Amino acid sequence: MQSKMRKKPWAMMLSLVIVLALLAGCGSNSGGSDKGAQEGAAADSGTITMWGWNKAFYEPTVEAFSKKYPNIKINFVEVAAKDYLKKIQTSVAAGGDLPDIIWGEAGFRGALFALNILDDLGGAPYNFEKSLLLDAVVPQLQNDKGQLVSMEWSVSPGAMAYKRDLAKQYFGTDDPDELAAMFPNWEAFIAKGKELKEKSGGKTAMLAGMMDAYTIVYPQYPEQFIKGDEVDTNGVTSIFSTLENIRNADITAKLDMWSPTWNASYAQDNVLFYPAANWTPKFVIEPNDKSSDGRWGLMVPPGGAYSYGGTSLGIWKDSKNKEISWKFLEWFVASKEGGELNMKIDESLVPLKSLFEDKALFSSGANSYYGGQDLGLFWTEKVLPAMKTKPYTRFDQDIYNASSLAMQTYTKDPSYTAAQALENWKQELQKNHPEIQFK
Repeated sequence: MQSKMRKKPWAMMLSLVIVLALLAGCGSNSGGSDKGAQEGAAADSGTITMWGWNKAFYEPTVEAFSKKYPNIKINFVEVAAKDYLKKIQTSVAAGGDLPDIIWGEAGFRGALFALNILDDLGGAPYNFEKSLLLDAVVPQLQNDKGQLVSMEWSVSPGAMAYKRDLAKQYFGTDDPDELAAMFPNWEAFIAKGKELKEKSGGKTAMLAGMMDAYTIVYPQYPEQFIKGDEVDTNGVTSIFSTLENIRNADITAKLDMWSPTWNASYAQDNVLFYPAANWTPKFVIEPNDKSSDGRWGLMVPPGGAYSYGGTSLGIWKDSKNKEISWKFLEWFVASKEGGELNMKIDESLVPLKSLFEDKALFSSGANSYYGGQDLGLFWTEKVLPAMKTKPYTRFDQDIYNASSLAMQTYTKDPSYTAAQALENWKQELQKNHPEIQFK
C-alpha cells in the first residue's frame, strides 16, 4: 500500500511533464503567447526620427511621452518652417531617407500630401477611424484619394480680435456677442466701417489692411472650388468682389500684414479689428501690446468662423519604425492625455470628438487681459463648431502669393477691379502650374 502511494506522485509528475511538453510544442508551432508578448515589448522600443520647427512643443512633449514609453527615443531634428517643404522635396528627389514623423503646416500641407510620401493611417498597422475626429477637420487631413494621411495636433479656428475701448467708443458696446450680432455679414461690417471713419475723422480704421481682410474672407468661401487641376473661377470672383467692396469703402489703414507698422498698430488706436486664431493672443496680440489690461476681446467675425493655420503629423510610408511612430501619434493626438498636454503647452486643440464632451478641459478661466473672457470656451463653443474648412491643395502657397499681390494692387490702385485681380491671379498661378485649368 505504502509502495503504491510512493509511486503515485512520481506518476503524476511524469504526466504533468508530458502535458507541458506537448503544450510547449503546440505553442512553438503556432507562434505562442510568449512570443507575442516578446514582440509587443519589442514594438515599444526603438528610435523615431522627427523633423520639426517648434522646439517649445518638442521638449515638454517628449518628456511626457518618455515617461509612458521609456524605451522609445525621439531624435528631433530642428528644421525652420520656411525651409521644411523644400528639405522634404530635396530628399525625395535624391531618393534619400525621410524622417519617420513628418510635419505638415497649413500653408504647404497640400503640396506635402501631393508628394505621396505619407502612409494611410486608416490602414494597417494603424487602423485609425477618422470618424473619431471632428468632421470639419477631416478634409484637411486627407490626400486626394480620401486617405487619412496626417493627424492634426493644433486645430486653428479663426475669429476676430478687437479693441474693447474703441468698440465701446464708436459702436456703443464692447460685448463680443453684441458686436457679432451687429456685424452678421461683410455688408454690415462695411456700412459700420464708413460710420467709424466719419466718427473718428479718419483716425481709426476697421481693419489694418487688405491682407487682413483676405485672411478672413478667403477661407470663409463655403465651397471647394479647386478640385484636382481645375479651378472654378466663380469662387475666386466672389471672394475678390467682397474684397473689392472693402477696398472701395476705404475702411483699412493700408498696412502690410506682419510689417513693423502692422505690429505697432496693436498698441495704438488706428485699427479696431484683426484676424485672430487661437494662437494669436499668445504669439501676436500680447507681444505687440504688452502694457494693456482688459483692452482686448475676441468675437465671431462677419461671415462666420474660418480655419486659420494648424500643424499636422504624418508617418513616412517607407518608415521602418511605423509601429512606434504610431505609438507617439496615437498618444499625442488621439488620447485624452495628449489632448490635455496640448492644451497645457500652448492651448493647442486636438480634434478628437471625445475630448469635447468635457467642457472643463478647455476652460481657461476669466482672462483679465481680454476683459474677463474665457478664451478656451470661446474657441471651443463659439468658433470651432461653426468653423468652415476646405481640403488643402498643392497650389496653396502660390495662391497665397498671388492673392497677396492682388491685395497690394487693391491698396495702391483704387480703380483695380475684381475682374482684373482674377486675371492677374490666374497668370501668377500658371507661372508655376501650367497644368491648371480655369473654368
